[in-house]
Amino acid sequence: MTKLPNPPLDCISRVRFAPAEGNCQFLAASWDGTVRLYDAGTQRLLGQHKQPLPVLDAAFFEDSLKCVAAGLSKKIVLSDFCSHRDTCIGEHREAVKCLEYDSEHRQILSASWDKTLCAWDSRRSGEASASAKLGAKAFSMDAKGNKVIVGASDRCLHVFDLRKLSQRMEKLESLLKVQLRCVKIGPDEHHAAVGSDEGRVALEPLCRSRPPGDSVRYAFKCHRTKTDGKEVAHQVNAIAFHPAYATFATGGGDGSTCFWDGFARKRLAKLGPFSTAVSSLDFSADGALLAVAVSYAFEEGERCPPPVPSLFVRAVVAADVRPKEG
Repeated sequence: MTKLPNPPLDCISRVRFAPAEGNCQFLAASWDGTVRLYDAGTQRLLGQHKQPLPVLDAAFFEDSLKCVAAGLSKKIVLSDFCSHRDTCIGEHREAVKCLEYDSEHRQILSASWDKTLCAWDSRRSGEASASAKLGAKAFSMDAKGNKVIVGASDRCLHVFDLRKLSQRMEKLESLLKVQLRCVKIGPDEHHAAVGSDEGRVALEPLCRSRPPGDSVRYAFKCHRTKTDGKEVAHQVNAIAFHPAYATFATGGGDGSTCFWDGFARKRLAKLGPFSTAVSSLDFSADGALLAVAVSYAFEEGERCPPPVPSLFVRAVVAADVRPKEG
C-alpha cells in the first residue's frame, strides 16, 4: 500500500482510473474545488484543474489528459490538463452530483440534485442533447454498455437505455430500506451492487421481469463495528467491481475496504481500518491496481479540525479478488 504525496485538502468525492488498460493515471475530485491527475506508477501529481466550488464528480474524457468535472457550481466543465483550457459544456439548475463519459456514443452524462439526467454533446455546448426527469435527487450513477442507472433520493434505481435516454426503462425500488449512497453495474450488465447509509449492500437485478430463479436479489450487512458491546452500522460510500471477476470492493465509513464475492455471499479480504472513512475507490482498467481515497465524509457532522485526507494505491493481490472455490 503506497500513500501518495500532494493529496486534496478536503473530502475526496471521487477517484477514477483512466479507462485504457495499462494506463495507471487516475483522477481525484475534491470538495476543495480541485480535480487532480495522478500517475499511480510514478506516484506523481501530473496536473490540476480548479473550480470555485466543491467538485462532486469527475470522469476522463476520451484520453487521460482531459476530464469533465462538475459539482456545486452546477456547470459541466471540460478541462485539458495540457493546455489548461476549460470549456463549459452545459449547466443544471442545481448541483451536479454524478458524471459519466460514454465513449461509445461520445456523450457526457450528468445527474443532478435538480432531479434530471442529461446527455451532452461536447462539440455543441449549451443545450442537452437528451434529458429525462428522475422525480428525485440523483445521488449516484453508473453507465455500462447501453445501460445507465441512477440511485436517487427515493431509494429507487432508475434504469435507462443510452440510445433512448428520454424514456426510462424501469424504476426499481431497492431492497435497502434507507438512503442509497452508491450504485455500480456488474460485469454481466444484468445486476447492480447498491450501498446504503446503514452498512448494507444489495445485489439487485436490473430487469425484474426475468424469472425469479434466474436473478440473484439479496442484501447483506457490511462495514459494522462494535462500540460498548453494541453493533454500529457505517455508511457504504463506494463500490467498485474488479474488471476480471464478478467480485467487488466496498469502502465504508468505518475506514475499511472489503472485497466480496457477491454471488457466493462471501467476504474475501479486508483492508484497514484507515484513519477515517473510505470515501471513494476504483480499480485500474486491467485490475492490477486499486486507488483508495481516505477522507472524512461528514458521518458525524462537522469536525474541527477534520481528519486530513489521504490517497493510497495498492497492487491488487489475486486472493483479494478471485472467487474462492467451494
